[in-house]
This record gives sequence, structure tokens and C-alpha cells, in this order.
Amino acid sequence: MIKLEKSVWVYIIVLFILTYIFQIIAILGGGEESILFPIFVGLSMFFPGIGAIIYLIKKKEGLKYINWRIGKPIYILCSLVLPAIITILGILFFEKIGWGTNYEYTLTDNKIDDIDISLVFGSEAQSFPFFILNFVVTGIGFSLIHSLLAIGEEIGWRGFLQKKLLEKNSLLKSLVFLGLVWGFWHFPLIINGFNYPEYPIWGAFLLFPVITVFISFFMGWLTLNSKSVWPAVFAHGGLNSVMTLLFEMDFGEHKFEANFIILGIWSIIGLLSYILISNKYKTNDHVTINIES
Repeated sequence: MIKLEKSVWVYIIVLFILTYIFQIIAILGGGEESILFPIFVGLSMFFPGIGAIIYLIKKKEGLKYINWRIGKPIYILCSLVLPAIITILGILFFEKIGWGTNYEYTLTDNKIDDIDISLVFGSEAQSFPFFILNFVVTGIGFSLIHSLLAIGEEIGWRGFLQKKLLEKNSLLKSLVFLGLVWGFWHFPLIINGFNYPEYPIWGAFLLFPVITVFISFFMGWLTLNSKSVWPAVFAHGGLNSVMTLLFEMDFGEHKFEANFIILGIWSIIGLLSYILISNKYKTNDHVTINIES
């Protein structure tokens, strides 16, 4: 059983109601083809952060609760670099086993040709090692840009709710519950085929909420060790930008299986992250949280 103050439960319920209303309006207003879709979905992404700030002001707990400081630079670096590395390794893996094709570049004889994405160090033909460096640096840029939209969610999820959960629950319960909240918060979009157009039911009830649980472990590793909300913001920006290249590969007849392999990739990353933080924090009691700014 998850333990939370009544007021935090109210925060979660109100957040779901408002977000579902906006997502349903976006869907009924014409879906992804409508100009209303990015507006209403984009606005809803800020609701977790806005709600958290209102809560902290109303409860007079202070906005320093969010942990706005930069924290340890190594975790900022990890948050910016790892999404791009995971993406390129995932693309290479699916191409190696013959289950996926990307149309952004062509790899032949350790050389990258036909690059169809704008890269920081140029998009002309280049060696494979240089392309990896070029891709990762470009991914950092995309992560920073898209973090502007992710900041609203991460203030609410990792900056506020994760800490509230850890005050009264074990590390495992807290991160699993937060991952499920995060996943089902997207439910109207996912059930209507936003991330898994071919398998919306599998996506809404299993694939997406489970993958957000494992990503929650990864985000927990970043935020708990850095004592800052910013690594989660930047990593979320990477998930929403550079990592779409992995999800949008042409998997052909292997689309269904590929989604489970991507889930498997994140399960490995998530479990490794959990092992790293569980060695540092107690898992059988609530975690003491440092809220100093």
C-alpha cells in the first residue's frame, strides 16, 4: 500500500482529471493533424509542475523543496549523453539483427553516407567513430532544447512527487508507483494510438506504463544521486527528441516484437539504475530527502 498525505492524493487526482480533459479535447479536436493538438497536449505537460508549485505555496513548504540547484555535474553530463548513446546503440542493434531499418543514414564499410539529419559537425559522409561523436553532441543539443517542454513534468514528477513518495515509502515502491502514475497520466493519448498506433491497447495498458516504470528507476538514479531536478529535465528532453529516432525506425513485420525489445532494453537500464541507488539508499524504509537549495 502506498502511503501519502491526503493532500498529495488530491494533487494526483486533480492532475489526472485536468490532464485527461486537455488530452481528450486534443483528440476530439482533430487529433495529431489539428493545430489544437500540440497546443492542448503541450499545455498539459506543464500541469504536474504548476500543480506542485501551487501545492508547495499553499502548504507553505517553500519552492526550495524542488531542489533547483545544478547538483553534481557528472549526472548532468549523463542525462545529456546517455539518451543519445542508448538511441544509436538501439538503432545499430535492430539493424544488426535485421529487424529494423532507419532512413536517417546508411552504414557501409565503417562509413556513414546519405545522412538525412542535421548534425552539429556536418552531415556529409564521415567515418563511423566520428559519426557517433557527431550524433551524441547533436543529441545533447536536442535534449537541451526539448527540456524546455519537459521541465513542467519533471518539476512535478521527480522534483515533487518522487520526494513525497520517498518520505513515507520504500525506494522500490516509490519509483514503481511514480512510473505507473507517469505512464497512465498519458493514457488518453496512448489508447488513441499516439505512441503505439498499431497496438494502442498493448501500448496503453502494458508497454507504456511498464517502460515508464523502468525509466523512473533511471530518473531516480539521476535525481537522488545529484540531489537536483535538472538531470531528469535534460534526460526527459532527450527521451522526447533524439530517442524518437529509435522508436520511429521501420520495423516492418517485427513491429510488435521490436516494442518488447525496446522495453527489454529499458528494463536492463532501469534495473541497473535501481541496483546502483539501492546500494546507497535503504529499500526497506523511507528515504531521507535533502531539500536544501
